[in-house]
Amino acid sequence: MQLLHIEAWVGDEWQRVVRLGDYEPPEDGDTDDNQVQELTDFLKADTGMFWVETIAAPHGVLFGPGVPRLFRLAPAG
Repeated sequence: MQLLHIEAWVGDEWQRVVRLGDYEPPEDGDTDDNQVQELTDFLKADTGMFWVETIAAPHGVLFGPGVPRLFRLAPAG
């Protein structure tokens, strides 16, 4: 089974997510089922504004209702 990272579209590039609300994805990646479930649960619970921390933006990026919420799963490593 392939390990994956959650990535978010920030500015003009995909960036690996290091914190999504209270969830901290494993540094080495996780399985498709676990990552999809965590991402789905987070997006259902947080419909307003929220911060996402990424490798390139360790202090967070603000996502709001008017901002497209583009996330994807990408191979780890």
